Amino acid sequence: MRKELPPWHAGNITRVRRLLQPEPVRQEESGRNGQVLRLLQQEPGLTRSEVARRLGLSATTMTRVVGQLLEYGCVTETRKVSRVGTGRPGTELSIEPTSYFVIGVHIGVGSVRLGVIDVLGETREQTDFEFDAQQDVHPVLDRIAEAVPALLAKARLDHTRLLGVGVAVPGPVDGGHRKLLLPINLPWREVGVADHLEQALGVPVVVDHNVRSMALAEARFGAGRKLGSVAFIYLRTGVGAGLVVAGQAFQGGVHGAIEVGHLRIVENGEKCICGGIGCLETVLSERALRHALTDLGLPAGTANPLETLLRATEHDPAAAKHAELVTKHLATSLSFLTNLLNPELILLGGFLSTAPETFVTRLAEATREAVFPVIRPAVQLRRSSLGLDAGVNGAATVALDHLFYA
Repeated sequence: MRKELPPWHAGNITRVRRLLQPEPVRQEESGRNGQVLRLLQQEPGLTRSEVARRLGLSATTMTRVVGQLLEYGCVTETRKVSRVGTGRPGTELSIEPTSYFVIGVHIGVGSVRLGVIDVLGETREQTDFEFDAQQDVHPVLDRIAEAVPALLAKARLDHTRLLGVGVAVPGPVDGGHRKLLLPINLPWREVGVADHLEQALGVPVVVDHNVRSMALAEARFGAGRKLGSVAFIYLRTGVGAGLVVAGQAFQGGVHGAIEVGHLRIVENGEKCICGGIGCLETVLSERALRHALTDLGLPAGTANPLETLLRATEHDPAAAKHAELVTKHLATSLSFLTNLLNPELILLGGFLSTAPETFVTRLAEATREAVFPVIRPAVQLRRSSLGLDAGVNGAATVALDHLFYA
């Protein structure tokens, strides 16, 4: 029978608050366990000796670490395997996906989606609700807290297997991953998301920027696995970007947010909601796309306004002209990102995740034309492998990074 939550992960909220500065002994123990789990997530089925060799661990240390992971049900041992030239057969180790779970919460502008995610990034159950984007934040957080027990019950999961909650928010967060600071499209300021939900749920809560968390999910479990750098572009209410470098979410700058939607790409353009002039979001955002559809005499109330615009290009020259303008402006912004950061892969999410291949190909071509010549051959654009669930998976991945793979 498995024990309760392993003490090196989410034994209590106080431990999680000290994750970045743990006690020396716990830091060493947690680091080794986390290293083993991370390696097995990337390459399941390695033997004990292979894991020890890869991580530079002694046989004694490896025995102790694996013993702990087996005791807490995190890993399983499977069949004996024989590696050519390695002596006696070894036993393969794999992570037990249902050993523990996290809740991923994606807070959007007017909507919230929640999912139960196992330690290998698989979604077990989901739910969602909408809210008035102008209302106070605390009733929204209360609804999230109320939804969690019902979601666990629906998934038929043992609540003692819940490590904690990850929350992806539409704006920059503080360095401690606890507060939403200044979302552009919501009237909320300095919101203690983690404090509020921890008090209501009694489990650790980790908060991160929504698109940065999406990039991390793709790097851990999606199209960006085993790549050195991955950028994620998310189009919904606005245009956000996230970046993973060397397997870690980019945290640079004051708050680590990459506000690609507020790059100035139109001289003497319209005033943006951020106060700037001619930002990308003045031509490519949900609001801008719906206004364009109305001006073109096309239905503006569709679920995905970009998809509606692109479908209309097949028979409407005016729509085709506007779509080409949108493509040009987005490509210009992506070229800025590529010239500065040079990611190996750029993934398109939100409304962009369902765009036809012809649009993705044209966008890639236009981006290559605008980047430094040496970089052009390396520019790779693809739709997100996580689709519209990227936010939930991103939030869950942040929680797993802090609470399971730490």
